[in-house]
Amino acid sequence: ILLSCSHMLRLSAHPRPPTYVWASVPNQLTPLSYHSQGRPGSRDSYLWSAMSSGALNLKLDLEAGKQVVAKDKTRSSGYVPKVREQLRSVDEDSYTPHSVPIGPYHGKSPYTPWIAKEKQPIGPCLGKSPSTPWIAKEKLRYVGFMQNLSEKHKEGGLEGLVEELVPGAREWYGDGVDHMAPEELARMLLHDGCYLLGWLGNYPDAPPTSCSDHNTVFRDTLYLIENQMPFFLLDKIHARATGGSSSLLDYMATYIQSLLHAQLYISPGKKQGLPEPPSHLLHLVHAFFRPTNGQMADPPKRRSTSCLQPNGERETGRWRRATEYSMHANVQFRRRDFAADVTSILDVRLEGGTLDIPCLQVDSKTWTLLRNLMALEEHAEMPERPVTAYCIFMSQVACTVEDVRLLVDAKIVQHFESSDKIAAQGFANLCKGVVMDVHDIQRNYLKPIWHDLEKLCDSKARNFKGSFRHRYCSSRLHQVAFGITAFLAFCQLLQSIYAPIAYHFPQH
Repeated sequence: ILLSCSHMLRLSAHPRPPTYVWASVPNQLTPLSYHSQGRPGSRDSYLWSAMSSGALNLKLDLEAGKQVVAKDKTRSSGYVPKVREQLRSVDEDSYTPHSVPIGPYHGKSPYTPWIAKEKQPIGPCLGKSPSTPWIAKEKLRYVGFMQNLSEKHKEGGLEGLVEELVPGAREWYGDGVDHMAPEELARMLLHDGCYLLGWLGNYPDAPPTSCSDHNTVFRDTLYLIENQMPFFLLDKIHARATGGSSSLLDYMATYIQSLLHAQLYISPGKKQGLPEPPSHLLHLVHAFFRPTNGQMADPPKRRSTSCLQPNGERETGRWRRATEYSMHANVQFRRRDFAADVTSILDVRLEGGTLDIPCLQVDSKTWTLLRNLMALEEHAEMPERPVTAYCIFMSQVACTVEDVRLLVDAKIVQHFESSDKIAAQGFANLCKGVVMDVHDIQRNYLKPIWHDLEKLCDSKARNFKGSFRHRYCSSRLHQVAFGITAFLAFCQLLQSIYAPIAYHFPQH
């Protein structure tokens, strides 16, 4: 009895904290009841039994979940959230605009009229400052230009057009514009849309720009996934400014194709398979990066000591380094020039023991473009991910200094980095944080080539040839020396054969 009394005294001195049971009420949480112990036998035991049986009112949560699923189904494939932190932490600069911020993700301050920032003395194109008054003034200039063009075809010009598109744009950006009021969002869409069209378009009497670094503007407006505008908004503004007399998609496709060809990413051939319509300009850029060799059949089953899938086929693994393929499989690396069947840098081909790879010109913007294209394929949940498959291939084949030198000698890689070491580091870090199922041939179009190369590596004859060539004929000088030595050895062999013949058969 004494122990029980002392136990009750301890409980009264340290009571359990009260427990609230909350009901789901729109926009607020309402306490249903308060109970001290929260167990059967208390005055609110009916609440405990309701919780145990799962009979709480969750109807609103179920309906809200259905609405989210319905919104995901109707949302455009071009919906672009912010890039995953795992990707951004590798190279944040690749996803950040240097001069021209487009959209809500990289504005340090909300969109306000340029007059409020006019007095800040900052010059044009001065690095990574998304909210400089210079760019705000540039955008306002293009707003006036597009308004003048629109007034020639419709009274009032662009008045009321952007406001009608605000709900669709809010859905397109998702959570990225929750902090923006309707007027603020409409102003951002108007300024950014007119700037993109005025800068990239070919309108008569367009105002001159004060920025001389055109490459940076192209990088910011075309290559960054978080720096995009809905294409339907650009199309509507263009139609109002031209009276519907020209197609924005055809012009932008031709313009982007010429730009990518000048940077040696694609061939100047006929454009095929363009999205109708694209979600944004980066989506249109991605349309030109498609391999023409298509999806090849799976390689035949073969005997192997490596890990096997349930059907007996070898699992697709990591690519070997270029020097390993050269040494262990006697693979020759050869540059593949653009032609009718070679439309982009993705058209890799294995022909016999020769791996043909289109030339890749590497500079700082190369990593930016490839990283953003991979992020687009991931966030848009594209069934085919050719750019990601190509980047995984290059990042593993050219991950060391020796590999980069081999590819440079084969004229497959032309880099403008300060050293081969920096270029190799760029390749090695290219796919950090990237996730893709390499076993799926629909996503990994290079899967058959990986299996064929592994088959060559399993060949003992090719292994001997590759090792011998790598050890004794690795350079042009070594090849000449080996040829001379082999010729002299052959002459010595002939002399050794004919000497006894001449001794025993002097008449011959």
